Amino acid sequence: MRLKEYRIPIPLTLDEYRLGQQWTEIELLKEALETCTTCIKIYDNITEQERLNIINEKIPLELKNNITSSTIITHKKYNIKDQTPKFLELLFSKPKTDLMLDEYSWDNWPYTLTIIENTDYYIRIIIQSYYINNNLSIINNNSPLNFPFNSEQIKYLKEYEIINIAERLDEKNDYRIDEDPTRNSSMKKPNILPLQLNTKWYENWPNQKSSMCVHKLIELIIVNENNDGKSFFTKTTDKILWSSIIKIQKMIYHRFHQKMICSIDKWIDKTHSDIREEEKLLKKYILQQQA
Repeated sequence: MRLKEYRIPIPLTLDEYRLGQQWTEIELLKEALETCTTCIKIYDNITEQERLNIINEKIPLELKNNITSSTIITHKKYNIKDQTPKFLELLFSKPKTDLMLDEYSWDNWPYTLTIIENTDYYIRIIIQSYYINNNLSIINNNSPLNFPFNSEQIKYLKEYEIINIAERLDEKNDYRIDEDPTRNSSMKKPNILPLQLNTKWYENWPNQKSSMCVHKLIELIIVNENNDGKSFFTKTTDKILWSSIIKIQKMIYHRFHQKMICSIDKWIDKTHSDIREEEKLLKKYILQQQA
């Protein structure tokens, strides 16, 4: 087991964030479909029994109080072509195949739970998220907030890391000027942008301005890790795998929130009903592609 907590300060209200989050998810999904229309599969019309089976099989006991049979669930399968990590191929001596990921998500706002797994490699990643409307001055509270911990998890959680949208993680490889909060402004929310480059802007954010924080807890579990046939994987590559996972997740969260805040003029006047209609249209398109 390995754990990592990220905290992401955002200069929005909780309701504004919710709107921007949903809009950005749609836009990034459209972006992915531009390169591969068949790489994403949506499982539609999940039955009540299937819903209960997924909860019982996938969700750890201590998290089940946050999820009920009525909590909205989505199930997507991603075919990540040509991106299977090389060290996994070498370990298992398998012929080269695409990396298949199942993603199960539960939305019990302001709490969400996402489980990503690959059954070929016995990997399961559990991501809990809390979205909190608060004063950003408490972001450096050293105690882990909101998440249910058992005694074993407490031993593994060493520290948290702040993801600062005013920083540039890798200017050479994936830099987009239109997604840089330090180089963009907003006509509709001029008091938000631009942020000052490489500053801890959230530490001096005025109390009267909108602010909230995203708390994400990532946990890696090697499924059936006591199986002797897979013990070599667990002992030898656990650290490598974990390093790769947290690096990728940090990049995803950083880009997602930079894109969201820089695109605020495109979504701030939309309603939740508008967003749901866009979601329905995109879902319909994906289902047509996989038919």
